[in-house]
Amino acid sequence: MILITGATGLTGTALVHEFRKHHEQVRILTRDAKNAIMFEDDPNIEIAVGDMLKPETLDDALNGVDKAVLLSTADPVAMAETQISFINAAKKAGVRHIVKLSCLNPDTKSPARFLRMHAEIEEHLEDSGMAWTHIRPAHFMQMYLLDAPTVLAQDSFFIPMDDAFIAPIDVHDLVKVFHVVLTTEGHEGKMYELSGPDSMTMNDIAAQLSKALGRTIHYVNVTPEQERQQLVSFGMPEQLADAVNELYSERRKGSESNILLETQKLFGIRPTTFAEFVAQHVEIFQRTQTAHA
Repeated sequence: MILITGATGLTGTALVHEFRKHHEQVRILTRDAKNAIMFEDDPNIEIAVGDMLKPETLDDALNGVDKAVLLSTADPVAMAETQISFINAAKKAGVRHIVKLSCLNPDTKSPARFLRMHAEIEEHLEDSGMAWTHIRPAHFMQMYLLDAPTVLAQDSFFIPMDDAFIAPIDVHDLVKVFHVVLTTEGHEGKMYELSGPDSMTMNDIAAQLSKALGRTIHYVNVTPEQERQQLVSFGMPEQLADAVNELYSERRKGSESNILLETQKLFGIRPTTFAEFVAQHVEIFQRTQTAHA
């Protein structure tokens, strides 16, 4: 039995769909069954309700599990506590192997709290005695879909990246890697880094959007404080906005600029280009009567 935690978030949902594509059985963990309603009619998907921070709620979810995927909400305060709590519960339940979604460049001394927490979790998992695999992806292409409102309204997107390069990955390529690791053997004690096939500046991304949309899209380089104000105005909690800005600070130093395709080559996965990603989602950025209204 394979358990997927965080199964109703961006990565978790994509991974569940990857298992559905292969008609394979999987168990998913959610804190609220209502969030998993889209999976409830699939006989191959078993839904377990529990909270990773409350081990006493995880007995049914962990019963009989051989491998577990470690995903959780990007909580700037409780992510490490949440995932470490799950690791401890999984060990107690006899889980053999945990596959963790991490990040590029985890470091317990990093100025970015998410990089510190991922490093702390990785170390705890490695010390647990269970088999482990760390999957470390670059920034997701899907994050640019969040810029659709300003692309629609102002033909612009606003990010504090200066002229730094970044090589984002399509989350659907990432979950193919997870699927291979979870359904084949020989990945214990290994770390897989991966990015997309294109290292680009924000101006390059604007050019890709412009070409796909048939109109000029502008990249506006904002200050970190402007980005923080924008995120908070969108409803993001202040601590999370600060944590996002810390990641942008690292990315401006080129922390995610390298093209890392060895994992995809190893597993026979053709990486999605950014142009292909935009073409697949072009309708989100297209102006319609509804968008103008």
